[in-house]
Amino acid sequence: MNIEQGDGAEASGLIQAIINALPVPIFVKDSKGLYVYCNRPFENFVGRKVQEIVGKGVFDLWDHDLAKVYFDADNRLFESGGEQQYEAKVKYADGTIHEVMFHKAVFTSMGERYMAGAILDISARKLAERELERLALTDILTGAASRYHLCATLEKACKMADRQNRSVGLMCIDLDGFKAINDTYGHFAGDEALVQAAARIRRCIRESDTLARLGGDEFVIVFEGLERKESIFRLAESILECLSEKMELQGNPVGMGASIGIAFYPDHGADPQALLRRADRALYESKQAGKGCYRLAE
Repeated sequence: MNIEQGDGAEASGLIQAIINALPVPIFVKDSKGLYVYCNRPFENFVGRKVQEIVGKGVFDLWDHDLAKVYFDADNRLFESGGEQQYEAKVKYADGTIHEVMFHKAVFTSMGERYMAGAILDISARKLAERELERLALTDILTGAASRYHLCATLEKACKMADRQNRSVGLMCIDLDGFKAINDTYGHFAGDEALVQAAARIRRCIRESDTLARLGGDEFVIVFEGLERKESIFRLAESILECLSEKMELQGNPVGMGASIGIAFYPDHGADPQALLRRADRALYESKQAGKGCYRLAE
């Protein structure tokens, strides 16, 4: 049956059934901000039946702070007309927290202005976005920061150092003997060596320091807001000692070590890219010096 073919009551009942079946909270308010209609999912959202909602305003249904947010948003829409969209975190009546998108629009019926709204649950989409962001910022194997995260962190740290008149320390670490582990025990053992090395380095540094994996067996640490550069040299010695301790790979005690290059901003580079190049050059010089040591950029 086409809706237009039924009588008014039958058509109205069908439309109401359709709107109730939609898994989206829907509501209508008049120009005074009072609810004049809602569907069943909106009842579940509020935790009240329609007869307890219609005729009420936001201050009757929510605490004052949240009601003020809704009230101000509704007033802006009534004043401007048209449509409105915004994201928010809301608590449903059952206590669950949802990330939602409010879609609202003003319309006129029989000379009166109303506002219709729908609340779309975007929690799953937001969770997926955060997971994608995490993957972009994190090296999946070791849990260290990714190259992209490193560049963003270093850029921010250098700008902050300029404002605070402080230094940024940069330490490039290359694992000595890593290729031999891959060749002797295979890539799975090599991956485990990287995981253990990252964990050891992480134990030596502060939680506020950024450990990143630049690629292969090379790691980089960013030290922000340095007041005393000498502390980085002592830390380099601790990391070298920690990484020189034998680790167990596939039941075999395996020896490895590290070489380190150190540079400071702004002493050794006017920008993050230049700083990375100087630290990497210092790393190369430490390897040329016999490995198992650190060198400061010249």
